[in-house]
Amino acid sequence: MELTEKDAAIAYAKAWNALDCSDFLELLADDCTYESQWVTSALEGKEAISKYLTGKMKTVKTGGGATVRAEHALTTVPAFLREEGRDCVVLTQCIEKEVQVAILFEVADGKI
Repeated sequence: MELTEKDAAIAYAKAWNALDCSDFLELLADDCTYESQWVTSALEGKEAISKYLTGKMKTVKTGGGATVRAEHALTTVPAFLREEGRDCVVLTQCIEKEVQVAILFEVADGKI
């Protein structure tokens, strides 16, 4: 079975809801890139992304008062995105206030 953006989104949501990204990390290409408004510059490569996500999930797991919920969804903002109805994850993080973000994935050659 070929990996799809939907598969990637579901795997990412499961990772956040379990606070364990090990299965998700197996889907990453060695030369993948992670870009976010929460990181100062793009993270390049599977190792850097692994370190970042593992650290974030460990922080949430060990306390600090943060809660995270992740859900598979479809985009509905075609002016911003390349097409309407694209698979994504809506991640809701609450520390002092609730913040929601959408995460998109690109899949090529069976890897994210």
